[in-house]
Amino acid sequence: MNPEVLLLLILAVIMLVFAAQCVLQLGLKVDAGFVLGYSVFFDAFGFFFRQFIPGYTLILLVVAPILIVLIAFFQKPTRALDLFSNGGIWLWAAFFAYVMLSFSWASVASAGLSQEMMLIARAVIPGIYTYIVYKKYYRLSWTIVAIFGLIYAVIHLTFGIYPDEYPGRLTLPGDNPIFNARLSLIAVTIALWGRKIPWYVRIPVIGVGLYSALATQSRGPVAAFLIATLSVALLHLWKLYRKAGIQPFKRYLPLGIVVVVLMGTAVALFTGPLQDAVAGSRFTVLFSANQLQGDDNFLGRVDLQMKAIDEFQQHPFFGLGIGGITPPVKSEFPHNILLELGSELGIMGLFLWLLALLYTLWTVRKQGVLLVLLLQTVGCAMISGDFGYNFEYMLLAFVALVFVPKRRKEGGGRREKNSISLNRA
Repeated sequence: MNPEVLLLLILAVIMLVFAAQCVLQLGLKVDAGFVLGYSVFFDAFGFFFRQFIPGYTLILLVVAPILIVLIAFFQKPTRALDLFSNGGIWLWAAFFAYVMLSFSWASVASAGLSQEMMLIARAVIPGIYTYIVYKKYYRLSWTIVAIFGLIYAVIHLTFGIYPDEYPGRLTLPGDNPIFNARLSLIAVTIALWGRKIPWYVRIPVIGVGLYSALATQSRGPVAAFLIATLSVALLHLWKLYRKAGIQPFKRYLPLGIVVVVLMGTAVALFTGPLQDAVAGSRFTVLFSANQLQGDDNFLGRVDLQMKAIDEFQQHPFFGLGIGGITPPVKSEFPHNILLELGSELGIMGLFLWLLALLYTLWTVRKQGVLLVLLLQTVGCAMISGDFGYNFEYMLLAFVALVFVPKRRKEGGGRREKNSISLNRA
């Protein structure tokens, strides 16, 4: 092994041991934001890991936080059944059990196992890590997660390249621009909706994250981000109106007028450059139906989706089995997780997936940041995603499940504590 690599590994072990000593001897409480930020934006660290140790970098994602998680699990002894007495976890477990069962009728050439392993490594295990740490210490700071997102966006802008495979689209070496855009926009969403984030963190994350996402020229993640943000914003405004009427809006009316005037002035002054920038990018299709209908990428995906619908009609109840219409059985996936799961897992698989997802969304209906993040990441999976590499929504789903209220009476105090700790800076 290279001496430099060996020294880096030794340094990492020393840091983990030091952190463990701080938790054990000083009685420090671990913020679940560190685990969540590291898990969601892991590719910021995986990029450097690949430079020194090429190979399966996801080992670092699974192994690095495990010492802190084990300390959290055993420091305050709790029965495992009490910790995981959560209906949402068992709903997702039932879905994964059905996915595993579908291998019995899947094609021999199916790559479904690698897809599922990807989800387990990138979403399920990190989600359970975050779940355990939060359940032990009741701390989750969105400021910490936003800083991890800022680090990712800066690394993307600094080390990104314009590969021949994706001309004009800034991409981290070995990554996909859609993936880079998804993560940068997650950082922006956290900065927009996360509570108690200082302005000196919030503004840089929004600015750098948006610039990073737009540099990828990935249309699906941008569309999902806009739809999710506007939908939840309108929902909150409607709730506020029903609760307090028009009075709260009068307070912000002058500010709203100033913002509209400034935005109108900026658009008027920079109309020419803005039109040139949009016309010369892939975002034109978002503003022109004619451009969209003539877009080769869009037409290719529609063709794949129609084939997925045909497969669903031929095998409606149980599908083709996981991996049945994705590589290597087919050359491409349909870029729509709903159609992919329907054609591969049938009505039964769709029912289990939707049941777990809707339960999770209902759980976070009052948690603005998690609700937007879930809608945004699921939207990405609907527009340009697949079952394996679209892991963010499932990771966030496991995080969201920590806010399922306990049924027992003694859980009332903890529910109040959950609400308070989520809003910490």
